[in-house]
Amino acid sequence: MEKIKVLYIDDEIGNLNAFKASFRRQFDIQTAISADEGYQILKKNPIEVVISDQRMPGKSGVDFFESILDLHPNPIRILLTAYSDIDAVIDAINRGRVYRYVTKPWDNYDLKLTIENAYHLYHLKEQNNKLNIKYRKVFSDSSDPIILFDTKGRIIDFNKAATNFIGTENNPINMLSINNIIKDKNDAQQIIKKLNTQGMFTGFECQIYGKDNELKNCLLSANKITNSYGEIISYQAIIKDITERSKMNQLLLKKTIETQEQERERISRDLHDGVGQSLAAIKLHFESLKANHNQNKTIDNELQTIPVILKDAIQDLRRICFNTLPLVLQEYGLVKAIEELKSNVSTLDFKINFNHKHEFPAITKSLEISIFRIIQEFINNSIKHSDATEVIIDLENNSEHIILNLRDNGIGFNINDLELFKGHGLKNIQTRIDSFKGKIEMNSVIDKGTEFDIAFPIHLN
Repeated sequence: MEKIKVLYIDDEIGNLNAFKASFRRQFDIQTAISADEGYQILKKNPIEVVISDQRMPGKSGVDFFESILDLHPNPIRILLTAYSDIDAVIDAINRGRVYRYVTKPWDNYDLKLTIENAYHLYHLKEQNNKLNIKYRKVFSDSSDPIILFDTKGRIIDFNKAATNFIGTENNPINMLSINNIIKDKNDAQQIIKKLNTQGMFTGFECQIYGKDNELKNCLLSANKITNSYGEIISYQAIIKDITERSKMNQLLLKKTIETQEQERERISRDLHDGVGQSLAAIKLHFESLKANHNQNKTIDNELQTIPVILKDAIQDLRRICFNTLPLVLQEYGLVKAIEELKSNVSTLDFKINFNHKHEFPAITKSLEISIFRIIQEFINNSIKHSDATEVIIDLENNSEHIILNLRDNGIGFNINDLELFKGHGLKNIQTRIDSFKGKIEMNSVIDKGTEFDIAFPIHLN
């Protein structure tokens, strides 16, 4: 095992000789009679522990330690001082970053332990420096944007990828905070909260403003950085841009829904045009037979019953066709389809109010279908789960969005109840909204009803 490399500086030759005589077998010792001589030794030799007497002519031990901090920060510093020099000790700690002070005359055993402990600290610092160099290389070379931010969310460090992703000349990244770059301020608060409670997290989905304020869909992985006392120094976050992946997922989701609706339309038309027409023809034949049959009472009873059954079957078939895909939606558009839904569902005990602009834009058929399905789902929930007696539908638009407001006067529910969420089909509603990059705000109060505010970017025909 290599000996610990020690430099001892003292203007008294007797002290230097005594130190060498005491420790030459344990340590690799260099001695200097002045601060200037100590500088020269530090330049030429790898030193791990530096010991200096405080009281020296020209430059004190504290002054010497302070002067070597920039060029030689790694050697561990030990100050030799008289017992009465307590002010020098405080000065050494504040200015010279002294590891420990030893009073004269020293005890050989205690000084030996102090030097060995100092070396262990030096070794830890060296390992830490190597890890920092390795980390800085990974940090700098990473193709993923990495940012460091303080406990107030201010960005304090970043790599080149982060600069290319977020920063601009007019809006430099070091002047930003996570509140500036993350679109939803609640997401920014949640990130800090997660880091403080969990220490780290992965795969947090949020939207981040990139260069030129272009909104990007991102996944965030982050961890907190602490000092040796466990105190939080900063947070580190790695950003993954998933914008293109999100676009592909939305396109796939949209195509899936469109395919499902096309199949529903085909089934609806087959039922309406095939089975429906056949049932209607049978009904007409039986009515004709009833008008012309002889007076056989048994046949008469049968002919009285069959038209009623067929009439109910035709009504059920038409209801199934409408629920599968109302043909009025395909032929006359969303507003007419909602009006027909209103007339079909409204009863003495359940009322639907529908308000809309008279000049509603001609949007894509797939968006029309999704809006209609959402309204259908909401009405079904209000009837089956909410005991509502009224549903209000407001359909509006501006230059950028289709705005749909749905509310009922039912018993309400807890939105955070996941089982209830599944049972009420809310996941289907969310999926349809996501497929068109829409946004939804849900509000439900027990005994006061439920309200959905939904906004879709306009997709014009």
